[in-house]
Amino acid sequence: MNLKLVIKSGAILSSIGAALLVIFAVILVSYPTAENCHNDHKKCTYSTSAPPPLDSFIKPSVLAVALLVIASGVAIIRFGSWYQYRAKKVAGGLQ
Repeated sequence: MNLKLVIKSGAILSSIGAALLVIFAVILVSYPTAENCHNDHKKCTYSTSAPPPLDSFIKPSVLAVALLVIASGVAIIRFGSWYQYRAKKVAGGLQ
């Protein structure tokens, strides 16, 4: 197993997640959301003023996916680094 390739793939994955998060934040800041409350603020809905291609990014699921992709990439980096350190330690006879 090429551990450097695993670590690099984790970095790429977390970079993709960070890019998704930045896109989400830019669209959220650029186009304000409107709060529509009914029945004395007991039930509220939110709508965005973003144009149709961009309004699909303003959803909680996009935020959750971005954070999950970032966390997965960081976990892959951590696991690859730990495994690489462990392999060097075992190969060096430093048990």
